Amino acid sequence: MFNSQNHKGRLISHLAIYLSRMSFRFYRTLLHTLYGHSSQQHAKGNQNTPARPAFTDIRTGNMPTVSILLFAMLLTACGAEESSNHNLDSSLSTPINRILTGTVAVGLPVKGAIIIIDTDGKTLNTQSNTNGTYSVNLDGRPGPYLIRVEPDDSNLPALYSYATGSGVTNITPFTTLALFLAYQGDFADSFNDWAAIHSNWSRIDLEQAHAKINANFATDLQNAGVDPVVYDFFTVPFEANQTGIDAFLDGYTVAFDYNAKAYDITDSSGQPVAFNENISTANYYIGARFLPEDATNWKLTWTPEFNGQPGATMVSYHSGNNIPWSEERFNEVFWTTLTETPSQTPICREGPNTSCNIDIRVTRLNTNYDVIGNGEIGTIVRGSGTYNWNMNGWYQQNGQPRQNINISTSHSFSWNWERIS
Repeated sequence: MFNSQNHKGRLISHLAIYLSRMSFRFYRTLLHTLYGHSSQQHAKGNQNTPARPAFTDIRTGNMPTVSILLFAMLLTACGAEESSNHNLDSSLSTPINRILTGTVAVGLPVKGAIIIIDTDGKTLNTQSNTNGTYSVNLDGRPGPYLIRVEPDDSNLPALYSYATGSGVTNITPFTTLALFLAYQGDFADSFNDWAAIHSNWSRIDLEQAHAKINANFATDLQNAGVDPVVYDFFTVPFEANQTGIDAFLDGYTVAFDYNAKAYDITDSSGQPVAFNENISTANYYIGARFLPEDATNWKLTWTPEFNGQPGATMVSYHSGNNIPWSEERFNEVFWTTLTETPSQTPICREGPNTSCNIDIRVTRLNTNYDVIGNGEIGTIVRGSGTYNWNMNGWYQQNGQPRQNINISTSHSFSWNWERIS
């Protein structure tokens, strides 16, 4: 007789092992992306290990290799009367609150239609109100997102912005200019092709373009009360009240010709403003919570969690300035690496008497990011997050009905960088 409770428990147990393996593979890939190393070591943390130029040589035994075939075998083990559809965590079908909010302004607030397109090419529509603010629930839509505003005032041009996830994303002429400088206007022509082109984009390219804007307008930004070295037009909240950064926006008009890949900047008197695209951006760190330094050593502690149970803590040591000095910088590397990791691991292994087709999709649920300190020894850069693994597909054993697989579960992590020298 089929016991659904035992069956569900066995599925969760095997899935936990599989995700532990995936977590280690992801951790290894993440470090390789951040620091360029081809291998790394992991272990329960050793608090007395000294700082090293890269990461320490701490080793454990091999993690179990578990094929998704185990799950499919469990699905068929109890006979044909069993349901062919399984969901291990029904709570994940409830709405996910991932709020994107910000201000749309050209100095004066802009009321208009906002179109947000995700990496599946699906659009989400909302509206900015009379004070320029907007708020929308991204739910489980995959990012990053390209955003367009079509103002109600037909005399105003369309504005664009970009978001890696939930949180604050403003939409102004200068977010549009940063995108234009980074991607030469292709984002406007190819807005509806975002699903195809997003993988060619890099947040680092956008930061570099943003830094050129800040360097060109450094004095004006200082007069607006912000630090041009770190100020982020995209993510720092502001009010469209013609003070501070909004007064800066009020002082300039940016016009775009996307077909000619050209732009013009004029001041409030209508005079053209020179813009130097070759200006030095050395020592600009857009969005930084602290200014990184090259000659530093950091300890990274990483702990995954599955169904409330912590996995093996992994510790490594790093030098240089690739510590995630801003949330956006970390998200760019982290979520790209995370969503690509499943494709690097065999998901479905066919045999002479079996066939299968399994796909894994990763969706971000929530994250947090915090910095304690200003980059000095003892500075902590920490965060945590939860994401959803969706496994969908089918498995078939010769002579048996095809069994559909639909497994959803959440997987969490926490990480902590500490500057030790």
